[in-house]
Amino acid sequence: MGERYDAESETSTRGGAAVATDRVRHLVSRLSDGDVVQFARGLWRRYVREDPADCRVSITFPTGPDRPTVGRIHDWIADLEVAFEGRVDVYARRRSIAVVTDTVPADRVDVDAVESIIERIEAGYAETHSLAHLEKVRPRNGRLVRTDVVVPVKPLFPRDRATEPKRVRSAAD
Repeated sequence: MGERYDAESETSTRGGAAVATDRVRHLVSRLSDGDVVQFARGLWRRYVREDPADCRVSITFPTGPDRPTVGRIHDWIADLEVAFEGRVDVYARRRSIAVVTDTVPADRVDVDAVESIIERIEAGYAETHSLAHLEKVRPRNGRLVRTDVVVPVKPLFPRDRATEPKRVRSAAD
């Protein structure tokens, strides 16, 4: 009985693969050459690509009275310098501080330390901001580079309704 079950599941798997192949062929036949290349590149990135050989991090720290102090931001930057072996560029902007690391080989970066720093940044901005963390993997000079972009983003709406002012009814109501 087990052999029959295995044979049926193998047949259904082959049938499912055939249907998927037919769908892909149909989609590809309707696309232009540029679209086919882009489609194949997307599949490669999603399913086939290897681990990135290099790493970079870009972080923006909003500054202001209701945000973490410059001293606390300095501590996070110092920790990033240790994780990336001193290869950090710091830029002062009008209402923020931007930090961009150089591209460093992945085996020389302490990934756990970087993740810990990002968690501390998220905790530091937790009261006023949400943390947007994007990871991009792109080829650069023949090698794959993983770039983490971290930006604290101020939410459009207040988080809890208890702090909102009470509504005043108009005379028309």
